[in-house]
Amino acid sequence: MKTVSLSSIVLLAFFLGIHLGAAARTDKPCCLYYSHHVIPWNWVHSYEIAKGSCPQDLMVFTTKRGKFCVQPKAKWVQTYISLLEAQKHL
Repeated sequence: MKTVSLSSIVLLAFFLGIHLGAAARTDKPCCLYYSHHVIPWNWVHSYEIAKGSCPQDLMVFTTKRGKFCVQPKAKWVQTYISLLEAQKHL
């Protein structure tokens, strides 16, 4: 009985290690949570899409104060992305 439980735990740890290892090898950030607050525009430097092996597709804003995961469907996020894209073409 204890052998079955122990082998189940070892097997689970093995599969989690593979999944987390694959996520760690990507050069894209992975967001587990996102900010519900509007980040001040003057803090934002750039953005990137967090996707792939991540549990949910989110955007990552790089700011003066670090990186923040945000919901790409939020209106303010879409506005910021448009502004950042416009800055690239100046």
